[in-house]
Parts: sequence; C-alpha cells; structure tokens
Amino acid sequence: MEATLFETILFIAFGVVAVAGALSVILARDAVYSALGLLANFSALGALYIMLSAEFLGIVQWIVYSGAIVVLFLFALMLIGGRKVIDQDSFRPFINWIAVALGLLLLGEVGYLVLSAGIAGQVGTITPEVMAETGNVQMLGMALFTDYLLPFELASVLLLVGIVGAVAIGKSRRQA
Repeated sequence: MEATLFETILFIAFGVVAVAGALSVILARDAVYSALGLLANFSALGALYIMLSAEFLGIVQWIVYSGAIVVLFLFALMLIGGRKVIDQDSFRPFINWIAVALGLLLLGEVGYLVLSAGIAGQVGTITPEVMAETGNVQMLGMALFTDYLLPFELASVLLLVGIVGAVAIGKSRRQA
C-alpha cells in the first residue's frame, strides 16, 4: 500500500514533534517544561501509532500516558515544588562519561539485534489478511490471554504490590 503525500507529511511532522518533545525532556532546565515536552512526545507517538494502523496502542498512549502519567507527574511536581534544578556541576564529568558509556552500550545492543535478526525482524504466523479480518484489538487480546497470560498476570500482581506499598507508605507518613 502506497502512502499519499499528505500521510507522508503528517508522519514526518509527528516524528519531528516526537523528537523535539524528547529533546525538550532532556534539555529543559525547568521540570514543568520537561513534563510538557513529555506530553508532546507521548501525544505525537499516539498519533504515529494510529497512522500505523495500531489504533488500540494509539488510544492507550493518549489516555494512559498523555492523560494520566503526565498529569500525575505535573501534580507531583507542583506538590513537592520540583521546579528548582539541582546544581550538578561537581558531578558533571562523571555524568558525561557514564552517559557516553551507556549510549555506546545501547548502540552496540541495537547493532547486535539488527545484525542478528535483520531490520525486518522475524516473520510471524499472522498474515495481514488475517489481521484485517480479525482486527488489531482482538488479536492483541487473544495473544495476551493465551500465549502471554502468565507475564500479563505477573505484571498485574506487580502493579498491585506497588499500589499497596504506596498506600502503606502514605498512611504511615500521615500518622507520624
């Protein structure tokens, strides 16, 4: 299927917004501006998912990440007064070396994966025709509740433990 000129321009525009938002998260000196850059990044990624016919992922990206997580970050920043930037000049040389080392490690991992599996990845058993007939959300649901049921349930238990721990910590601090 050939993309139209309008779709190509939209894809490039959303890609530029996503990269600019990611750079804003890293480079912003103010934590609130960093969170707003994160919001722009998440919103552009949701639009890119929808353009790539992954409607479920796009809507979840907008609702969960753009809507809930960034709002939670902003509430936490406003609550603790996180607008001030910590002076890290004494740690700057170490941070730069660690960042370069981790960047090279990530580049090596991506290179290894591309060389071992190829850029196209592995061919699956589901054809585009079956995907179009069944639907993205139904296929995702079938995969989650058949092949990946145990990891899905373990993730839900892990989230439940985190919620109970946060409530316990909040309750103990309120009583003290």
